[in-house]
Amino acid sequence: MLNTTTVALVLLLIVLVIAANFRLRVAVAASIAAMLAFNFFFLPPVGTLTIADPQNWVALAVFLAVSLVASNLSAKARERAVLATERLQLLEDKKAAEMARRSEELKSALLASLAHDLRTPLTAIRVATTNLQASWLTEDDRKEQSEIVLTEVDRLTRLFQNILDMARIDAGAVQSSLRAVHPLEVVEAARDSVQHALRDHHVVTAVEGDRVVSVDPRLTAAALSHLLENAAQYSPPGSTIWIRATVSDTALSIEVRDSGPGIPLRDMPRLFERFYRGDHSGRHTTGTGMGLPIARGLLAAERGTVSAANADEGGAVFTITVPANAPDERRAAS
Repeated sequence: MLNTTTVALVLLLIVLVIAANFRLRVAVAASIAAMLAFNFFFLPPVGTLTIADPQNWVALAVFLAVSLVASNLSAKARERAVLATERLQLLEDKKAAEMARRSEELKSALLASLAHDLRTPLTAIRVATTNLQASWLTEDDRKEQSEIVLTEVDRLTRLFQNILDMARIDAGAVQSSLRAVHPLEVVEAARDSVQHALRDHHVVTAVEGDRVVSVDPRLTAAALSHLLENAAQYSPPGSTIWIRATVSDTALSIEVRDSGPGIPLRDMPRLFERFYRGDHSGRHTTGTGMGLPIARGLLAAERGTVSAANADEGGAVFTITVPANAPDERRAAS
């Protein structure tokens, strides 16, 4: 003959399984049905719903109470799990909506910046080319108008290169290729690429030491050019921009210090965000807010970093740090 305790535990387990998979009313019905079956088949006199021993009334009541409480707890746990799942789904939907909103904001900011930065050079090119057709221009005037055209074409080329670089960074298509170079080569390459932006400024370059480093000169110079362009944009005409390159046993560091107003503390956390131009941007007619994020993305491809601070002497200072030791290991990793 089966032990009534074993039977009660088996029936209780069945009730819990039902409670875990169905609604509370189904679990309650299963509890009552299990209690009646326990009474009819296993409590003497067997085959009736009559209970002869008063102690069996206590056992039956305890079984029903435990079944109901367990069913209720299991149902509540299942409801909490459903609510947690719904809450998680709500958070995911909210996150997706926020990402979609930010994506739209980025697109709007990009279109607005491009519209502005395209309109200015195109207008200048149109005016200059129209002037070049005038017969009354002197040779010096023609040379000046031609220089305007070339400068604005360089600016347009730079703008489209920024767009391409941003797309390559987003796609993870920026590859690092190491080469042994002198830091001065990197600095000069960067200066040459943005000479149109630096022409109204005095640039002072200092390279400490005469050591050759193993870096990606293309990526490093491209990132540095964005910092120089940024420094020129925020420095008044005729002011000085300082470049200082140092080489340690582990890295190449290049600092760019401008003569601008410095960086407001509230702008620091967002300085490298796309299309963010800060509180001083209203004073400038150019700039899409892509330069600093692109510089950071290009440097990341060679495990480099860029940081910003306010210089004690005034102005802002941006620092590039690129690992320059163990070139063989870094080449294998790249």
